[in-house]
Amino acid sequence: MTGVSVRDLSAGYGGKTVLRGISGDFPPGALTFLLGPNGSGKSTLLRALGGALPHGGTVTLCGRDGASLSSRERGRLVGVVTQSPSLNFPFTVEEVIAMGRLPHRKLLGSPDVRGREAVRRAAEAMELEDLLDRPLTTLSGGERQRTMIAQAIAQEPEVFLLDEPSSALDPRHTLALYRFLRQAAAEGKTVAAAVHDINLAAEFGDCVWLLGEDGLAASGRVKDVLTGDVLSSVYGVSFAPLGRGAGEGERVLWRAV
Repeated sequence: MTGVSVRDLSAGYGGKTVLRGISGDFPPGALTFLLGPNGSGKSTLLRALGGALPHGGTVTLCGRDGASLSSRERGRLVGVVTQSPSLNFPFTVEEVIAMGRLPHRKLLGSPDVRGREAVRRAAEAMELEDLLDRPLTTLSGGERQRTMIAQAIAQEPEVFLLDEPSSALDPRHTLALYRFLRQAAAEGKTVAAAVHDINLAAEFGDCVWLLGEDGLAASGRVKDVLTGDVLSSVYGVSFAPLGRGAGEGERVLWRAV
């Protein structure tokens, strides 16, 4: 079985449970968005899926029990982009992107031809070719974010887990990112991204998980989950249609009123 599945997942911090009894699937070949109010557990869920947070229940990644994976195996399967990357050492952009190849390299081994090509493609995808020699510490917030996204792309993972990946990006690079993620999904990858922008999910998403204060409020295809009634019940404010999105199918855009 491919994709990502969670069964009866519970997780939290410092003795406080944030998520309890969450079950569902992130299908391969789909871009799934995580939506929900602040504190509803989007980041907690992604951290648990990526192996960075202890949890109850089971997480299955591409048919394998997540708890059985070594860090190297997990690194080959899962590319993670966190909300606030903390890498502050003066590595160059190219060096940081190349770190995505570490799970594929032998201990103390040098990058191979495939690895160098993966780094090049990742840099191109995030439009970083002119910044490869720049130290990370000299970059703007958006440039750093694009670098960390490129690092995950260079991993060539089967699963992408991204937490607010476009929060610091301008419209041009936001569009480039989600076009890349749509293409990755079209190639069979499993892609899950937490965002606050409901209309990003409406434009680009295949599926949505909508988290509320009581857990998973709804999940499924975009057109079935992103309705005024469902959104209002989770966010506690009324929503009205804003128009139609540019994506295929009935993609309604929404605004809070």
